Amino acid sequence: MSTEVAKIEKSNGFLVVDITKPLPKLSELELLPFDLMADYWTPEEPGESKRLIFIGIEDRTVLDQESGKTIDLECANFLEEDENGNIRTISNGSKRLVGLLEKMKPYTAIYVKFLGKKKNRTNSFKSDNWSVIPFRKTEDY
Repeated sequence: MSTEVAKIEKSNGFLVVDITKPLPKLSELELLPFDLMADYWTPEEPGESKRLIFIGIEDRTVLDQESGKTIDLECANFLEEDENGNIRTISNGSKRLVGLLEKMKPYTAIYVKFLGKKKNRTNSFKSDNWSVIPFRKTEDY
């Protein structure tokens, strides 16, 4: 058995280990201050906004409101700080929002504001309308 310690890398701040080598002592590792299990954010009123860190896009299984069946929906995932300073993960599957964020670098800090529903030009449906504004760089970031 090898006595070499497992190779440890940081990937976007997450610890990733090489499992072909002995594992680090899990009891000694520090947890990040947020849970990856995301709540789905459905804004209710125009003007609702959030200060978020965009962390990426991935499929999420959700309940289709029309058919009642579960579907895979491409969702944008974010970190949000609540009023108590706790970090939580939220996601949203609005096609217009996801389409914009597909071009954005993960871990970008943004201000997202729901502007309400907007009638589509090509059909009779309405889509969520958003404002997405990045934060200015600071000395620390």
